[in-house]
Amino acid sequence: MLRGDCSIRTEGYGFSPEEIAACAQRQGLLAIEIELSASATCDCHTCRIGTLQQVLSRDELRQLVRQAKSLGCRRVILIDVEGNVPDLEQIIDCCRDDELSVELFTTRIQLNSDFLRDREVFVSLEISDLGELSNLASNVQAIRFAATSANVGQIPNAWRWARSNNIECQVQIITPATSAGESATCLAPPSAKELFETLGRIDREEFNRTWPTSSSLIGRSCKRHLYACHVTPCGTIHACVGITIPLGNIRSEGLRDILVLSEVLENIRGFDAKVKEPCRTCSKSTDCYGCRGAAYQLTGDYLAADSLCWKNEGIQTESLPAIAADFIPHGPSIRLIDRLTAIGERTAVAEFTVPTDSLWVDESGVLDETSAIEIIAQGFAASHGFHRWAHEAADQQGLLLGIKDLKIDRPARTGEKLTVYLRKVARFGDFGLVEADIRHEDGALFASGQLKVWRPSEEMKAMIS
Repeated sequence: MLRGDCSIRTEGYGFSPEEIAACAQRQGLLAIEIELSASATCDCHTCRIGTLQQVLSRDELRQLVRQAKSLGCRRVILIDVEGNVPDLEQIIDCCRDDELSVELFTTRIQLNSDFLRDREVFVSLEISDLGELSNLASNVQAIRFAATSANVGQIPNAWRWARSNNIECQVQIITPATSAGESATCLAPPSAKELFETLGRIDREEFNRTWPTSSSLIGRSCKRHLYACHVTPCGTIHACVGITIPLGNIRSEGLRDILVLSEVLENIRGFDAKVKEPCRTCSKSTDCYGCRGAAYQLTGDYLAADSLCWKNEGIQTESLPAIAADFIPHGPSIRLIDRLTAIGERTAVAEFTVPTDSLWVDESGVLDETSAIEIIAQGFAASHGFHRWAHEAADQQGLLLGIKDLKIDRPARTGEKLTVYLRKVARFGDFGLVEADIRHEDGALFASGQLKVWRPSEEMKAMIS
């Protein structure tokens, strides 16, 4: 199932570069993607690894749409994955009542053509078998399908058929994982490059249609994160369907606050300075920052180089889990973080196995309680360094200014693994508050506390250097 809009639209997404740039500048929206469900409870990625939540009610959906409109949204993309949402027509009416255009992504073959035509709904039908295109309903404006090694040879003829019948093709070359333990599936970069070059040639030579972006680059330049977001059935906000990091939930926060305060979106909006090599200095970087969803699905890092891009083939891409020593200057005898395992929305997870030769361990093999402060500080430094250039990570500066609510519980001994759960609580200019729990493998608490830290901006570094 294609649970969101991760498709490639060869003729753009309906918004000009100027409109997208202005939207990113004001931290607003031009489109919102809402995943629907016929079930009472949500089975999104966040719910599957946590507590199942109730799906949004129709009233909650109406409020969400109105919040999106207040942020400049002009288009609502409704994702009817199961093809049987009972109040779909009422939800469409909610969107149209607020004068928003509607795209419907569905697996449902039997649709009310008159209703959809009257509401001017753009219908995109998910196709699993490219050999059955002739059976499509007449009210379909687009078809969506995942390109795989098994069907890639069928796609050029399917493309010709769709063009001849005035139907758009929306091709997806990566299908994000939908639950913990799954892996994303994707088309190999050389095959994807060859496919889109073939489709571009078909459009030019047979249908006199030109694409706004080079055919070899088209699959990497969606820029969705600059003007859109994805909403799961329970109201959890994601940057896109591929970046399954919860940014917040509309039941507890306003949509504007979620989008404006998101560190993930802040980093992606600053892609020209944040995205990692070789994407950062690529000659195509003015038009493309790589597929951030693909980067996250394949590496755990939404700022990593896009390893599905044909230009990056064979290049080693940094991924999680990552060795903490690459991001902090501490030597082995005082280092208290071994690995970074996850980076989220103002959160991070790190691990540390207590060594026998650490300066923090006493003669009986017990880890000094005061090490908890340093563990939190080093975990924060490693998570910050992970999103910087390699030479910047090794040279980062900062000070620990204070600690609050430090609690020490069960001691740790040599050989035991500790997991550090970090949360950035607040930021005031160069100052920040970080809190953390440090837990044993059985979940028991070793320590918890809150640190006040100072990390100089580039302007401040220039002043004090």
